Amino acid sequence: MSFAAPLYLVLVAAMFLVLPIMIGVYVYRDSTRHGMNATLWTLIAVLAPAAIGLIIYLVVRSDSNAYECPNCKAPVLDEYAACPKCGTPLKAKCARCGNALSSGCQNCANCGEPIPPEAKIPTIPKRKDNGLGKILIAVILIPVLIMAMLIFGLTSFRSSHPTSVGSVDGMRIEDFAGNKTVAEWLKNCDDSGTGIYVLEYQYPKDNSNNLNRSSYIVYRTGLTKDVSVAAVGYQNFFKEALRIEYTDAETPGVTDYHIYQVDYSTTAKVQLDVLVDGKKADYKLTRSTEPLMFMESIPWRNEAANLYKLRLDYVGDNSGVSRLVQATGLEFAGDYTLELKTSEKPYGLKLNYSRVNDKFEIIDFSQYSTELLGLIKNLDYVEITDGKSTHRLTAAEASKALGHDVKEFGTDPSKLEDYLKSLYEKYTND
Repeated sequence: MSFAAPLYLVLVAAMFLVLPIMIGVYVYRDSTRHGMNATLWTLIAVLAPAAIGLIIYLVVRSDSNAYECPNCKAPVLDEYAACPKCGTPLKAKCARCGNALSSGCQNCANCGEPIPPEAKIPTIPKRKDNGLGKILIAVILIPVLIMAMLIFGLTSFRSSHPTSVGSVDGMRIEDFAGNKTVAEWLKNCDDSGTGIYVLEYQYPKDNSNNLNRSSYIVYRTGLTKDVSVAAVGYQNFFKEALRIEYTDAETPGVTDYHIYQVDYSTTAKVQLDVLVDGKKADYKLTRSTEPLMFMESIPWRNEAANLYKLRLDYVGDNSGVSRLVQATGLEFAGDYTLELKTSEKPYGLKLNYSRVNDKFEIIDFSQYSTELLGLIKNLDYVEITDGKSTHRLTAAEASKALGHDVKEFGTDPSKLEDYLKSLYEKYTND
């Protein structure tokens, strides 16, 4: 996108310039050939919008120099009796007075002598204007191409806004017992019957990065079948929105998706759509003046269970490492590539960020590094860099900070849960 968009704009701009240039060149040459003011008519043809100047020129241009000698192809006037260049006769002569006869005449215009039918009066051929046909084709095709490119560009290369989407599924009503606002809202939803209910909290706008951030709790009551749910940022030329999409679960007995949490950040205006089986669904929106205990305070039980399922024995498992890194939340920090150091000890995992959503120096990477060190059995260190600054944490350093071996995260899920709980309590207290 970063390269394609400027190139695309250059191509569109070039298309806008091609047609006036073609028209200008044609009009200048043609008006010169017809003995007209070439500079004036070229300016009119080029500057008048929508090829109006070209149309006016074609209507009023002189036809005097539109003929050519049949022998040497030199331009000639209609009244010439012979070509001034090669001398080729262009008109027959009256047998009585010798006056040049024009094509189509029955009598000599000079003496009135009847012109015998057998008299051969050559017709001066008109010069072929091949350039006009090309110009007319260009006048039709180039605007069509420009419109097609604009439509394609507006839909495919639309300037997108930076977005970040984070979500937590499988929440229980009791997980919100400590948040009076959410707990009362959940009770009111149950009392209101079957439907989709959304509780929204909009954070004060962060002027430092121009981000609009909103937190949502989506509560779907009355479910009679297993469903899966996902949150995605949606953009096209007409709209940008956060989409909550419910679909039939692939397997029965999946995690409870009655309550779903979503955190969404964007530089655009925040909008929310809810879809059920691909169709937009109605929902009842309630706005909260209090934070919804989201993201920074992820309920630890669900998060610990999801992370523990993804634990690995070897850092060389590229796909497994990629899934685990995503699960920790590092993908929401920006765009990165993975680099695995597995040829010799110490074994390492390196994340190279090409773009970060916030200032690298103020992002606390220690939580993510600690989780990765604990859940990848043979991982010795984690290194995270944006090319200018670097965060590095070893398994020994993480163990010292925890007060126990960090590798216990991969053998005892309660240790991982306790760690996430401590983060939860820290963030909620802050």
